[in-house]
Amino acid sequence: MVKTEANYRIRSVERALGILEAFVEGGPGLTLSQICRATGLTPSTAYRLVANLVRLGYLAPNGRSEYRLGSSTLRLAGAALAQLDLRTKAVPAMGRLRDETRETVHLAILDDRRIIYLEKLEGLHAIGMMGSRVGRTAPVHCTALGKVLVAMGDEAHRERVLRGKLAPHTSRSITDPGKLRAHLAEIRERGYALDWGEFENEVRCVAAAIRDHTGSAVAAISVSGPAQRMEPELGTGTLISRVVAAADEISRTLGDSRSRPTVWSVPRAAAQGGEERAQVLQR
Repeated sequence: MVKTEANYRIRSVERALGILEAFVEGGPGLTLSQICRATGLTPSTAYRLVANLVRLGYLAPNGRSEYRLGSSTLRLAGAALAQLDLRTKAVPAMGRLRDETRETVHLAILDDRRIIYLEKLEGLHAIGMMGSRVGRTAPVHCTALGKVLVAMGDEAHRERVLRGKLAPHTSRSITDPGKLRAHLAEIRERGYALDWGEFENEVRCVAAAIRDHTGSAVAAISVSGPAQRMEPELGTGTLISRVVAAADEISRTLGDSRSRPTVWSVPRAAAQGGEERAQVLQR
């Protein structure tokens, strides 16, 4: 008898993990009703699973009819982060980039049609970036981190993204597959990506890919900030060059030895679709 994936599925395990995953997008504290809405479980099933997760330390009551992630979950998260050599090697360059730009710096990896934030260094301004956090995901097609990873990745994955649903998050999100394909080709040519209000209206972002010893794009870093601060910086090209240089520095620690020119770009935001037009100069 040939074993298939269905032979190994355990519904209770999938449901319990689904409850834990609800806290990634739902916030630090969730009520039983919120857990039911997020997972589609009935109250009786959710209560039984939550009670077991509390018993094992993966969830904990917080005294307000809510539950939060427990110490067992935090230990697993800590062990996972400790194993991420990428994160360890990226943080020093990320810190310098944050200090230079004073804006929020992110590190992310690709997870099919979404990115996962591995690290976030808050900016030094009073007004920061509140939406993102480590462990949270975001769509690839309307984030600078996602677009640069898709553009620099393999063609099969790129086509899979283009065939999938390209849901709009703002009026500037690129939702047409043909336009996104052309946009990704531009990103691949110049070596970085911009998010010109495609995911959050008043946020601007620039991202560059991190490569390993094989030359494969394994992660990306970005600088994000409010439009009123970021647009003048992006207009000079200096911020873009700093992000690309930081990504290259991290890439070298991962064994990437390829030589790339410094890229100076002066982006011009298009009126629609979040597509920027840039004059690319190589020094």
